[in-house]
Order: sequence, then structure tokens, then C-alpha cells
Amino acid sequence: MTNPQIQNDPVITLPFLYKTGLIISNDATTPNTVLDIAQGQCRDSNDIMDITLGANNPNLEGNTVAAPLKLNAAVNGVNGLDTGSLAASTMYAVYMIADSRYYKPVASILTLASNTAPLVPFGYDSYRLIGYWPTDSSSHFLLGYVTGTANSLSFFYDAPQASNVTAGASTSYAAASLANIVPAVNNLSVLIQSVYTPHAAADTLKMQPGNGTGDMVTIEAPSTNVLYTDSALVSQLVTGVPTINYKVSSGTSPAAVAINVRGYTYSV
Repeated sequence: MTNPQIQNDPVITLPFLYKTGLIISNDATTPNTVLDIAQGQCRDSNDIMDITLGANNPNLEGNTVAAPLKLNAAVNGVNGLDTGSLAASTMYAVYMIADSRYYKPVASILTLASNTAPLVPFGYDSYRLIGYWPTDSSSHFLLGYVTGTANSLSFFYDAPQASNVTAGASTSYAAASLANIVPAVNNLSVLIQSVYTPHAAADTLKMQPGNGTGDMVTIEAPSTNVLYTDSALVSQLVTGVPTINYKVSSGTSPAAVAINVRGYTYSV
């Protein structure tokens, strides 16, 4: 495997950084280690060439790469993990890859989301980010669902994922790390599920972005019963970690909050 080389300059056909389809999903048969990529098209990250999956591609002299394309993280290289083994509790990035000379068929590759680009196999020189996918503590792909067909996509967990705040009782803003359950992208829109147990009626839970100064979200408890809430919030990178802040008006027992993530929205 090698890093991308200088690309050729084929005729431009699709609009600037165009993308449609190429939706990622857990494979029905092997969801723990295989992701499926549906039919679609995109421009590569340098906006030089078209990458087409599951339809006739004139740039490949009429050849078609069948969809869904299966990305198997148990192997390395083309349609697999770029290097190493699938790690536990880690966020990965999914790329389409291609050869601007059109000798190689379009394919996919998986890499750590912290990498600025995938390590592409020999013969490939073009790539485009099409999404993210996390793993659980057993080094398996978590179950999730992607919506959207163009550049803006939303990922929803099959079951909400816990942050490092599981019984927070801070009365001043404290950080909740969303590391490895949302991509490390600044100002990412995140759907938060907060499970708040107030000390008394009218107690409040407040949340803000990691570098925020205001109260972006305020939740007032109608009673002392457990309160389940969903809030759209922006996460911000704090020392490279996606973070939100929270505080409760009373830290007296049984006051506490658990901060979970239901999903996030991102652009590619």
C-alpha cells in the first residue's frame, strides 16, 4: 500500500464536490465487521474525478462495480481496513477510493477517523470521505442508521451511547466527553439524550457546547420523577476531543444526570 500519487485530469462531469447515495449500513449477515455501501456517485476530495458505484460509469469504459459494496474490516486493503485490526471503542471513517487512470475498479476503505486521509492500496490515488462508523468495546461495529443522500448526513444509534458522565451532579459547568461516539469535527450537531433525576421540582439541567459561554439548553424538572429528555446541541473540540458541558442547579442527592448520544449530523 502507498499514499496517493499525483492524479490525472479526466473530463469533469459531476458538479463541485457532488455526492448522492453511497449510504452506509451494517451488513445484514455480518453486521459486526462488514459495512454495506449503497449505489451512488461522488466527486473525489480534490474535485478531479467522478467515483461511481452500482451504475454504468463511462469513465470506466462502461464497466459497473456492483452495489452494495461490502467493506470488510476483518481484511486489510481494498474494501477493507487500511492497516492494522479493528479497534475497540473507536470512531472510523469510511472512504470511497478510485484510480484516476481507470485501471482499478472503484472500491472502499476504512481508516481511523483521526487520520487526515486513508492509506490507499497500490494503484489507487483518489478518495472521498462518505461517512463515519464507530465500534463498541468488543471491536464490533455498533448498530446504526444513516439518513440523507447528499453531502449532509445524519447517523442514529440503534441504542443511545453513554458519555463519560453517567451520574453527573456538578453545579458549575463540567465537561462531558463524547470521544469515540461522535466524530472529532468542530461544531457538530449532536442529538443528546439526557436522563435527569432532579432533587426537587423546578430544578434545572443546563448544557452548552464545549467552548460555550451561554446556556444553549435549559431543562426544568416538572417534578422529582426521573426525566428523559432529547436535546439538539453543538459539540465543540476541546483539546481535540468532542465535548459538551453540563450543570445542574442542585447537586444534592438524588440529583444526577446521565449524558448519552442518540446520533449526530455531519457533512462530507
